Amino acid sequence: MPRGSMSPSPPSRVRPLHLPTPGISSQSRAAPRRSRAKGRKRPSKLKHLGMGVLCIAGGSSILAALMALADQFNTLLLVSQAVANLIRGLSLLATGLLQMLALLTVATLTLLALLLLVGGLTRMVRAFGGALAPSRSESGGSPVQPPRLRN
Repeated sequence: MPRGSMSPSPPSRVRPLHLPTPGISSQSRAAPRRSRAKGRKRPSKLKHLGMGVLCIAGGSSILAALMALADQFNTLLLVSQAVANLIRGLSLLATGLLQMLALLTVATLTLLALLLLVGGLTRMVRAFGGALAPSRSESGGSPVQPPRLRN
């Protein structure tokens, strides 16, 4: 073929167009069989057999190693020490959390006390400050204004 010309595309399978038939429900029609997606092959039986043998060999070797480990160490003592360490750690964690909770409670109460003191002082200043300052009715009804500056 000359350069630049388009090569014809290979013929493709053309499936006929299926239109719905009036009066026939889709459940009564037989569903067409679908083929597997291309490119995905089912693993062979030999591969399944090999994987099964490998899994069994791995599991049995791990169990054999654990049995040898149990002969070397006193397993019951190891488990009891692990449980004791876990309980000790949990009790230390609970103690630490309770101490933090107590610290937060004391800090919150301190802030609340300071807030109440400041609020009470401002209310007292407002109450006595109004009594010390001349009221509007005594000064003629108009509040005292500072003198204006001239430019």
